[in-house]
Amino acid sequence: MGHHQRETRMSTQLARQDHPVAEWLLSASTKEQMRAALPAHLTPDRMVRLALTAFRTNPGLSKCSPPSVMAAIMMASQLGLEPHVLGSCYLVPHGTECTLIVGYQGLLQLIRRSGEIAAISARVVYDSDLFEVTLESTPPFRHHPNLRRKGADPILGVYCHAVLTSGEHVFEWMAKEDVDAIRNRARAGKSGPWATDWAEMARKTVLRRAAKYLPRSVSMADALELADKAEAPLYQPERVKVEAAPMAVGGARMVPPPPPAVVPNEDEATPVVDARGDGMDAALEDESAGEFPWA
Repeated sequence: MGHHQRETRMSTQLARQDHPVAEWLLSASTKEQMRAALPAHLTPDRMVRLALTAFRTNPGLSKCSPPSVMAAIMMASQLGLEPHVLGSCYLVPHGTECTLIVGYQGLLQLIRRSGEIAAISARVVYDSDLFEVTLESTPPFRHHPNLRRKGADPILGVYCHAVLTSGEHVFEWMAKEDVDAIRNRARAGKSGPWATDWAEMARKTVLRRAAKYLPRSVSMADALELADKAEAPLYQPERVKVEAAPMAVGGARMVPPPPPAVVPNEDEATPVVDARGDGMDAALEDESAGEFPWA
């Protein structure tokens, strides 16, 4: 039996169970809404098949509230990202709520849509690598990975490097301790991909932080805002506005390191103060758990 036939049989089975999400997916009005939101290279039929595949492979989605699943699917359509395909985005259950999680590859797609990115990458730095940051040079770093790395080689940190079409370089570095601080604020930072695939999650974390300083189209900004709302942390920390523009050194735009967060005593109920800058910082940096290892 072919893949398409299996998906058709599955949709029929879900419909027989009167699953509201299946009925919604198979309705003509839903496909019309998807057609209006999707870019030209995606079709409503494909999005429906991908959503049905997600239900088949993740039983937890059937326990989520139907409105949250429907909203996540439509958000993926608006972003033009295919759920569970090549790390673009994922439908992830959190209790009875379904959340759309934009993956590492999906975030790259959104960033590149501005048309002003010539090249961009995020890489992990290990202890045995040759790595140094030189602010007076362009690019402002040198990285020679150790191709004979042993399995127990400690991780030092992760960085993102982007080259704009204007020739400007954007560089962001995060030490492992900084990444772990974000992991500790995640909804399930001690399980899931944070526990099994730290390196991939770290690459996405630094990419999200660097995205604040990259050019973006209006549609890209709207897409990131939708993704940020979907990945909001469990609490909303009070924020302190700090005006700090990136430093231009040696032709490279550098981001000054943030001051340390103020952590309250255990007997205090005061939330953690985030003093890292504009209102998008926490949303861009807080990694929601439940993402798949290849995100």
